[in-house]
Amino acid sequence: MYGALHAAAAFTAARAGRAGTAWRFWAEADRVVRALPDAYYQRATSFSKPVMIAHAVTLEVELQKGGQAVRMATTAQAGAIPSRPRRARHLIEVARGHHLNREHEATLGTLNLAYASAPETIRFNRYARQMATDLLAGPPALRRQASELAIKVGLTG
Repeated sequence: MYGALHAAAAFTAARAGRAGTAWRFWAEADRVVRALPDAYYQRATSFSKPVMIAHAVTLEVELQKGGQAVRMATTAQAGAIPSRPRRARHLIEVARGHHLNREHEATLGTLNLAYASAPETIRFNRYARQMATDLLAGPPALRRQASELAIKVGLTG
């Protein structure tokens, strides 16, 4: 729980734009998780080694650093995250990084991966719903696929 609390504090600091504080909290959570067995997974908080990389992606997104979030996501192994809803949340964060960079095709593709992982997660995630809405007005070449995603997540019928 100590590590999970530090991860949560890191999110709070990142949302407030306090990068140094966010990364100090993240580093402490990462120190804790590295001391645990590789297979350790705390079900209530998803605290585990694979999720710590996902947390780092979220910090970069919250700090409005889409390029860094996407680069960091290449080191994350979404498939290693045991919880399908948590995996989908990570993929939504990766999509947010692409969205910050105005990478419409990558945003759409990553949101579709999140949907495939856990449809219920993307349906109720406000960031995912907003990105899906934004894609409806995006590049004409992607609008049909964006419309299909919007239907799947319950934005249009």
